Amino acid sequence: MGKLLTGRQLRKIFDYYCPFDEAGTLRPVEERATLVANNSNNWWETRAFVQAAAQGDQSPVIVQFSYNSNTKVGGDPTTIFVPDGVSYYANPVINGAKAMADWIEMEADAWGADFVAISLDHFKVPKFAADADYEQAATPVNYEEKIEAAISYLRSKGLDKFAAEVDNTLFAAYSSYLRSVEYQCFRADFLDTVRTMHPAWGMIDTEGIAPVLDFIITQDITLGVRTDLNNNDMMLEAELGATGTSGDEVEYEAMSGAELDEFAHLAAAFVGYTGAEGVAYDIGMKHAAKAGEKHPTDANKLEVVQRTIIEETGVYAPFAQHGGTGAADVPRSLIGKTNLNTCYLVAGTQARFEYMSEHAEKVRAGDKKICGTNVETHIYLKGVYEEVLRRYEGTGSWQIGPQLAEVLAV
Repeated sequence: MGKLLTGRQLRKIFDYYCPFDEAGTLRPVEERATLVANNSNNWWETRAFVQAAAQGDQSPVIVQFSYNSNTKVGGDPTTIFVPDGVSYYANPVINGAKAMADWIEMEADAWGADFVAISLDHFKVPKFAADADYEQAATPVNYEEKIEAAISYLRSKGLDKFAAEVDNTLFAAYSSYLRSVEYQCFRADFLDTVRTMHPAWGMIDTEGIAPVLDFIITQDITLGVRTDLNNNDMMLEAELGATGTSGDEVEYEAMSGAELDEFAHLAAAFVGYTGAEGVAYDIGMKHAAKAGEKHPTDANKLEVVQRTIIEETGVYAPFAQHGGTGAADVPRSLIGKTNLNTCYLVAGTQARFEYMSEHAEKVRAGDKKICGTNVETHIYLKGVYEEVLRRYEGTGSWQIGPQLAEVLAV
């Protein structure tokens, strides 16, 4: 009991809940399910996620660890308080990865949760600047050939518009970026984290990266996982475009007609070229949605793009919804997994706040019973747990443990 899901097991679950039948028709909604993917920022959130997954007949949960959360847990002195006179000598990314991998494995075993999967989330590639003077790293990879291959592939798919964006100047800038110390360090950190955490799912964040460079980076990372690490287990999520952020005042514009068809073909080419098994693109969500902020899902875009990917590649690449906190609805399986983070930070912090406000005088008086660890182990933990239960609603993945046991033959 309580053994973490592998990437291939997670793949089986997604395939079972694929939204389309063999004819490409949407299956009945009761036959579909969206998996809850919860970002963990601390020990207690992870415990709340696993406790919810272990309840009753059990429910699947993907527990996600971002680059930022791992570096904070790992003690990155640029992201946490550090007193004067103290130096840091470790790699915080790997330190955090080790700590959180051990913690979640312990939690799954302790609570007997059978359908918990580790995911890496928002490992953000370095920003690209065409005029940057990048410090170059030694690498055996011929990135010029990779750029040429990506351009040629896009042209072969009738996507000349995107290939034509790369002139000689941009070609040289892409080459410099891919050979840069920044990019090569990111690549090494991601692969080392995969080696350390053995995640079932992993996501690289290429927000703001133009299509040709996105194709190259994503394929490069995929090959790194499959070849450098000899890891054929992890599902890799790739990002095409960007999801907005609450307050950015950028209006979402739905696609239709030829524009939507072009994007669908681009997404299919992206999956086919990079080997990605999961995909993310903008469907109208916003990261870090505030309380009461809701955004409707562009279900039409989801259906068109996801169906096109299957038709053109033969691969079902589950869609990863970023900014799930503010989603007005969750179209089952069209959204393969819904990523949730802000809602848990808010729920836990608000529970703390209400508790502290209620006992303000005792806090000021230094009452150990009020100021002790119960604030985390009871108040914060319970606040997050109750929010987890709310977030399963409407996904179709609550208490489907017996069905998953049959799917996985366990």
